Amino acid sequence: MLRIIPEDDYNQSLRIKRFLIASASYSMWMLLIWYCYFQGMFRMQFTGTLLLFCAVVLMNAGLYAVFRTGLNKRSHDPSLTLLQMSLATMWIMIVAYHLNEARGIMLLLYLVVFIFGAFKLNLRQFIILSLFASISYAIVILLLEENHPESVNLKVEALYLLILTAVLFWFSFVGSYINIMRKKLSKANAELHNAMQIIKQKAIHDDLTGAYNRGHLYQILAREKSLADRGEAPFSLCIFDLDDFKSVNDTFGHVAGDTVLKTLSEIVRGNIRQQDYLARYGGEEFVIVLAYPDLHDALTCVERIRTLIAESSYPGLPGDYPVTVSMGLTRYVSGESIDSLLVRADNALYRAKRSGKNLTVCDSPSVLEPAA
Repeated sequence: MLRIIPEDDYNQSLRIKRFLIASASYSMWMLLIWYCYFQGMFRMQFTGTLLLFCAVVLMNAGLYAVFRTGLNKRSHDPSLTLLQMSLATMWIMIVAYHLNEARGIMLLLYLVVFIFGAFKLNLRQFIILSLFASISYAIVILLLEENHPESVNLKVEALYLLILTAVLFWFSFVGSYINIMRKKLSKANAELHNAMQIIKQKAIHDDLTGAYNRGHLYQILAREKSLADRGEAPFSLCIFDLDDFKSVNDTFGHVAGDTVLKTLSEIVRGNIRQQDYLARYGGEEFVIVLAYPDLHDALTCVERIRTLIAESSYPGLPGDYPVTVSMGLTRYVSGESIDSLLVRADNALYRAKRSGKNLTVCDSPSVLEPAA
């Protein structure tokens, strides 16, 4: 089903909404013309008036088709603001030519037209449009003097033209200033949004390693626990710790130690799935939340990661310097607390440490032997 306003393109949707508002303004304009016609102040015949209204409707239908098909995107100004305002100015001039004593009041419609320019037009474009409007009205006066001199008071019309020109040029500066302020506000909002995104990312990520921080880890675990308790598949959890990391800092310095942590984090994040999570638990200790309900599948994953860590090289360390991790792996049991889950994984980790390090130990009777 074709929607009047598309929902898949925010900018195009905004342009069409503004266009529809402008189109609705023509309805007000046509009601005023009808009023003037029935009051005998509009010289155009009934048929001509109907044709005029039909032309306006067709013009707006054509413009809507341009917007809805996306042809407007080929323009330097996809909103077609200057084109729409120029067309509106043309219609006002046609109406002004056929009006009698109400002509001066009808010029107030220019302000309605120029308000829409505050969305897009700069000062130069406003001035060009102001000149177009003033010259057009001067031409209307000359045509009236030539064809309907009885309906023209040149002194009054000159005053109308002078006031119109002054007001439009004044509005050009005000409108362009509003447009500048709108752009600055839009830029400030975009910068604020970006800043909020950065703050949000910093709030949940560890600055050094890029992994999630401990606070966000507990949020992840709470969500996964809630899903599992509602009948979703259980998840697995692995705590791992760098073996003898203190000797890295003592021998090569803390900068080298930080590099090891960052490199290790990159290795792990590059070898887990999108639905898995890595968090820094504290110091050189990390947690992986794995969306594996089968502990054997989780074991295969963490064993691959443990092997990659041991086989990788680390900037700042000799190529043959051993960097290994010990891992404790377990699976969530429905109804247990997060602290209980972490304790079980932590106990498995300490068993791996005591068993000689560079091992994965499972806290589960379904896995009988620790993986070497």
